[in-house]
Amino acid sequence: MADNSAVLAAVRRRDARVKKQRATETIQAMIEAGELVTFPAVARRAGVSTSLLYAHPELSAAVAAARDRQRQAGAQRSWHLPASSLVTDHSLRADLANAKEQARQLSQEVDLLRARLARDLGARADLARSGNHGLLLDQSEQRCTELEADNARLRKQVAVLEAETTELAETLDAARAMNRELMGAVNRSPRS
Repeated sequence: MADNSAVLAAVRRRDARVKKQRATETIQAMIEAGELVTFPAVARRAGVSTSLLYAHPELSAAVAAARDRQRQAGAQRSWHLPASSLVTDHSLRADLANAKEQARQLSQEVDLLRARLARDLGARADLARSGNHGLLLDQSEQRCTELEADNARLRKQVAVLEAETTELAETLDAARAMNRELMGAVNRSPRS
């Protein structure tokens, strides 16, 4: 008689792997579908024995973890909702911590944006003010042009007045010279 024990052992190992894979997929499918996960329910659906689920450490841990999570979230609710929507104390705390961190980050971003807005508004106000300075500068340039025109007119007037003054000075000098001559002539003439 031939010894088939090695072949039988290989077949049993392959069969155990297939059953383990089927059970793992069944547990995951039940969790995703929001179905109540228990050892008998998984065994029935996967077509394996409950003793296999209890005996295999990974399968036993997966069924127990899913069952405990569903109990925490409420069995009634977990039957109707997928696992991703189950709310636990731990998930609520994690959500709260995430929300607080997001609020802190948003607060920092708001502060940064406020500072940037204040700088931008200040820069725009400076530009607006410098626009008024531009108007004042234009007015000053216009006034400067007017003053330069007045200055040119006044220089011409000064030049005319200087010419008149020179002429009057020459006339005065001529009158003085004539007066000296006349005085000299009067002083030389005999007095009667």
